Amino acid sequence: MRINNLICLPKFCIKNIEYKNGKIMIFASIKSRRSQCPICGHFSTYVHDYYHRRLSDLPAFKNTTVLVLITRKFKCKNQKCTRKVFSEQTIHTNRYSRRTLRASQVLDSLSIELTGKLGSQLSKQLFLPVSSSTVTRIAFKQELPVIKQPVILGVDDWAFRKGVNYGTVLIDMETSRPIDLLSSRDSANLKEWLKKYPAIKIITRDRSGAYSSAINEICPDAIQSR
Repeated sequence: MRINNLICLPKFCIKNIEYKNGKIMIFASIKSRRSQCPICGHFSTYVHDYYHRRLSDLPAFKNTTVLVLITRKFKCKNQKCTRKVFSEQTIHTNRYSRRTLRASQVLDSLSIELTGKLGSQLSKQLFLPVSSSTVTRIAFKQELPVIKQPVILGVDDWAFRKGVNYGTVLIDMETSRPIDLLSSRDSANLKEWLKKYPAIKIITRDRSGAYSSAINEICPDAIQSR
């Protein structure tokens, strides 16, 4: 079996692999001889320069793995295009990201299922370490699924930064999954959200007076439990 098959990055050419300071360093380049301009869509084979891009990847053999990607800059030869130089991209990474796409997908799941602190602790055990604030930022970048009319709604607060900033998490209790995040735990924000989903029958909440007043005003017929 070839090393490319084990690493499973078919669009990359593996140049070298090193073990250094407790990390596996994979040096690679993109196989394609040309790249497409993100502005005009024209392909170019004229290499202007290159740089090394360091990307966190999935761990290997319980070791943190870093992909050192030799990334080329191409000249766009389309005279009508406003972009003169652009960097090549691949399906394995997102533009400007510091992680491979598959590593990002793991952290995306952690950020939704766990709190920032727990997500950070688990990421270290998975050898894909990030801080609790990074887990929170990743959660905010997630595209939530289209919200269907919930029947049983859970309302609780959660901390952007414990003891400083708090928001509100809304959970569909029938699926036990979060469906939306509000930027504060004030009653005004919750009121605006509840107006969009008037058919809620049951709402579970904490003892917050702000939540109680918002629910009583917008959904007076809903059964409330604490």
